[in-house]
Amino acid sequence: MGRVLLKKIIIRNLGPIKEDGVILDPLTYFVGRNNAGKSHYLKAIETLLATKTPTKTDMAILQNDKSQPVYIEGHFSGVGDFTSLVSVSNHKKAIEDSMTDGVLKVVRVLDPNNEDSTVFGVLKSDGTVHNATGFPTNLLKILPDPISIVATADTLDELKSKENTALSKLKKEVLITFLSTLKEKTQTALSGLNDFLHSADEGLRSPELTQLERNLRTEFEGEFSDVIPSIEFQLPDEEVITKEMKIFLDDGHKSEIEQKGHGLQRAMLLALFRLLAKHGQRYQSRPTPIFLIGEFETFLHPFAQKQLAAVLNTLVDKYQIVTTTHSPFIISPEVINGYRKVRKIPEVGTKAANPPESGIDFTLVKRNLERRGNLEGLFADRIILIEGDHDENFFNKLLSVFQIILPPKQFTLFVKAGGKEELRQTRKFYTQMNFDDVVIIADLDCLFSRDAKNLMKEIGMDENIPQSLRTHIEWTEQGDPSLKYVIEKIAEKGESAGFEKLITDLEAKRVFVFRKGSPEMYYANNIGKKDGWAEINTEADLLEPAYLKEMMDKALSCQNHT
Repeated sequence: MGRVLLKKIIIRNLGPIKEDGVILDPLTYFVGRNNAGKSHYLKAIETLLATKTPTKTDMAILQNDKSQPVYIEGHFSGVGDFTSLVSVSNHKKAIEDSMTDGVLKVVRVLDPNNEDSTVFGVLKSDGTVHNATGFPTNLLKILPDPISIVATADTLDELKSKENTALSKLKKEVLITFLSTLKEKTQTALSGLNDFLHSADEGLRSPELTQLERNLRTEFEGEFSDVIPSIEFQLPDEEVITKEMKIFLDDGHKSEIEQKGHGLQRAMLLALFRLLAKHGQRYQSRPTPIFLIGEFETFLHPFAQKQLAAVLNTLVDKYQIVTTTHSPFIISPEVINGYRKVRKIPEVGTKAANPPESGIDFTLVKRNLERRGNLEGLFADRIILIEGDHDENFFNKLLSVFQIILPPKQFTLFVKAGGKEELRQTRKFYTQMNFDDVVIIADLDCLFSRDAKNLMKEIGMDENIPQSLRTHIEWTEQGDPSLKYVIEKIAEKGESAGFEKLITDLEAKRVFVFRKGSPEMYYANNIGKKDGWAEINTEADLLEPAYLKEMMDKALSCQNHT
């Protein structure tokens, strides 16, 4: 089935988005903290595809810089399959001539200060926008209709324009899956009425209408005697019937779904989405809609969120979906390409990170998404990777003992990598997912492992360093030395030349190692005991508290690193 897809959107001066360009997938989900600006990407798409130009007041609300216009540019593929819908030949030609490699660039400029600058049309090769009289209406025929499902909405406000609500559009879309049969039934049912009103055979047509036309012609005698009046009727078709579809719910009080609360409305949305997902064939007279869903998990129980995520994953074969979310249930290896991390950066504005140009390493993603902590981490601002369960408890104790307050605008999460073997791979996973500050805090033996050379290479350091460290402690076996062996050998032989500089260079790359070996080597009363963290309550229960405090301060400092 052909469909029109929005492949990229370029936004300037809209809300917190000063300037950004985002690549879109069939399923794209924007992830970020509250007030990062996620919903403005949905607003930009909705505004670009709106059937009516916003009022000057609404334009001003959208503006970031009140002296500059709002600019939205969308790149659409698949429009060539639907240009036959454009009946005006010069409009059709303008659209086809503006396409490059099957992509049509559509532009909307909103300027409340200059009405002449406010335009909606296609971007031509010379950089101008084609928007001749009547052209926008024809252009919208070949673009997807936005169905916006906002996170929160006032039901009474929606009822004021019920025909354009998400529920009404979604009801229509569900009914369209049956539209080919409905069209046949409608034509059959109305054929007799059509003959009664319009047939040229007087035996079929209403004699009263025929007489009425004769009377009208008589009254036209005189100056306009050559004018022949006729009476015709616009009969309802399948589109008219679809608009009148109503869904009633009886929960003790029978009323239309639009008059129910948000909980029931969201439940109905989920049911309608399921219906769409189950019906593979669609009577397609125009491009399928694009769903814009604000925080799809709102008002839904976690189990229902998981169900809806599965439905969305199925629907992307037929519809494009763009959503904002705080729910981990939407994330899976199959749709990881659609992950867009959103940040609000001082002086720069809101930005959404695009996938790496080299593409996603799906094997790496699948391995890391199997760990619950990594899934939660995708909703954090920055990650501190640690080795295991006891490490997490130890760091929580340090936060308490040193009374460290985590930066309020940098949601920080300690993520268990599952041992030193997984630290590098987990770091790679998060950097690939566009985290610009991924910290590692590891045991000392991490530097002596075989995989350490790969870590050194990835952070831009000499990959031969780990082998020189292994040589210094006289380790010649194929496997990795144990932490106990490393500690004992360093105690015997001392630290290797340049070790202090190595530690400093690693910290600059956001990699920290315990000089004594591991957390349990800093327990004053239970040294070497894995669960000794349980008895840490004050600094007196720690060895070298000043060193530990400095490490925590450095690891938790607000820095951006690529």
